Amino acid sequence: MAIDAIQSVKQAEEQAKEILDTANMEAKKLIDDSTRKGEEDFQKILEEAYNGAESIKAKAVEEGEAIAKPILDEGKAQAEAIENMDMDKLREVSKIIMERIVKDNGNS
Repeated sequence: MAIDAIQSVKQAEEQAKEILDTANMEAKKLIDDSTRKGEEDFQKILEEAYNGAESIKAKAVEEGEAIAKPILDEGKAQAEAIENMDMDKLREVSKIIMERIVKDNGNS
């Protein structure tokens, strides 16, 4: 009878050890799966954030170009007007300006 009790206890200990080993393996698997899932989710969130930032950046560049275009066009038009200005008129205007400067400074 004592031997049967000892064997029964021993068998119960072996079953308990198997249950603990199985539980530990399952816990390790759950931790590994959770870690992997967490890393996948992190990468997905990071990619979405990057795409969102790129979208915001592209929109800002587009808006900036839309604001700058009329200013650049006006500057180009003014530059072309200056380039196409009649040289005789330019000499005449510069002569008038110089005469006024000289008269204003009293060096006439």
